[in-house]
Amino acid sequence: MRARIVSFDPVNSSPEIARLRALHQQALGHLLRGRADLARPLVAELQRAVPNDPGLRQMVLYLDRVAFEWPAERAPYRPEATAPPVGGLDLVSFHVDLPRAPSGIHGKIDYTDVLSQSFESAKLRAPQARTMLLTDPDTRVPETMRVDEVVREPIDRDHLMYERMKAQSRYLARRDASRATVLMDSDVVVNIDPATVFAEDFDVGLTWRPGFPDSPFNGGMIFVAPGGGGARFFADALACYDALADGAAATGLAPDLRAWWGDQFALAAMVGYRQFGERTSEGIRVNGVRVRFFPCETHNFTLEAQHYPTTVLKQKYFIHFKGNRKALQSQYLDAMRSGRL
Repeated sequence: MRARIVSFDPVNSSPEIARLRALHQQALGHLLRGRADLARPLVAELQRAVPNDPGLRQMVLYLDRVAFEWPAERAPYRPEATAPPVGGLDLVSFHVDLPRAPSGIHGKIDYTDVLSQSFESAKLRAPQARTMLLTDPDTRVPETMRVDEVVREPIDRDHLMYERMKAQSRYLARRDASRATVLMDSDVVVNIDPATVFAEDFDVGLTWRPGFPDSPFNGGMIFVAPGGGGARFFADALACYDALADGAAATGLAPDLRAWWGDQFALAAMVGYRQFGERTSEGIRVNGVRVRFFPCETHNFTLEAQHYPTTVLKQKYFIHFKGNRKALQSQYLDAMRSGRL
């Protein structure tokens, strides 16, 4: 959820309201840099001044999450070019049929169609890659879906994001270590063959976006290079996820993080909020695992309902049709099939 402004009365421009707005912006700036210590007294002052402001509750949640510190050895590193992997590439999606969206904000979506279009885009743009679906024993996978392999395992549908990370972790633990992997949401279109993404020396590539203090990384697009680093990172991330979710349940400040959102908080806590916010390069070693930061703008682009020049779209590795943007995905696939994109 993108950072929102504390709502204050918009028609009130008194000096006191201006002061509170400035405090809010300062606190938000500190949180975006991972500095919960600097944001805390400002948020406390806002709480005393406007305790019932609805936007302030979100700030308190931001503060609670950014203040969470996961113990790990961290050090900066600078990614360098290397030879692309030769063992092949897997494009791995996760999906389980649900009666309703657990996020509470997304409408009813035909994910069978969404997945089919995602896998079709993979065949168009990365024909040498192998596509894979991680799912449960009961989810429908029609024969018309162009997926190379379906892996079915028991999934707790009440804890979907936690179960996704567990399924991804199991996959990474057993995969052929010579292969590269893209772990991606079902509503993603493969726009450029991602093989060239792996022509750098990293173990895990996270896609980041500005304006999200507690979840700078989008869990719907993760690159895992060959080798064992990705499996180690995910095993640690699951332990971090458990600690986060148990802590949130104990405070009652947030809904069940194992159901939704929590994976993104776990990724940020693994990297370290402050280490990411004050980074001096686009990479950090976490317990020896090289974590590379790729901007969503180029590697996990969210398409909006507006005009984009073809030259701009052709520079995006993946197009992400998040939330209620799924109708745009069909239009995009039509353009790809016709050769317009």
